Amino acid sequence: MALPVEEVRRLLDACWKAKTITELMPELPAGFKPRYVHVIDAIWHINQRGSGGQMQGSARVGDVSAFLGITTPSVTKLVGEMTERGLVTKHADADDRRAVTLTLTEQGLEIRRTYVEEYHAHLAELLGGLTAEQCEAVVDTIGETLRLMRRDGENRALERQTGEDRAGRIG
Repeated sequence: MALPVEEVRRLLDACWKAKTITELMPELPAGFKPRYVHVIDAIWHINQRGSGGQMQGSARVGDVSAFLGITTPSVTKLVGEMTERGLVTKHADADDRRAVTLTLTEQGLEIRRTYVEEYHAHLAELLGGLTAEQCEAVVDTIGETLRLMRRDGENRALERQTGEDRAGRIG
């Protein structure tokens, strides 16, 4: 059963509004990408769960990629940029010398304090009228929409490639 077109329009409009919400977040330092904050927070959370804590992290690039739901090459590029900026430190993994673990520098921890802890605390007060159920519904809906649209994009790319392959054999 198809979703009514008017509901699709409303859903996409809500996604644009969600993007606008992210644009209302506090201004970041010059040249600082918003994705850096996401990577910093992911590294922090992964290291909190791991045995090493923040000083001797357990976060690997693949862990950050899985945590954020973005590709490993994208995370590798971001981590490289962040290392150059002094936000992240790479360490040789004690168990696997080919792998590296990631920790946050003092500057990285300060960025997290300012742009995650303090700002999220502010938003917790500001958004206090929302229920946990409302938040969960938004999270679930956007997550599932993203998953379905990504899968559709992959299928369309595969169809284009298959069509081009057929055209090349015919021509």
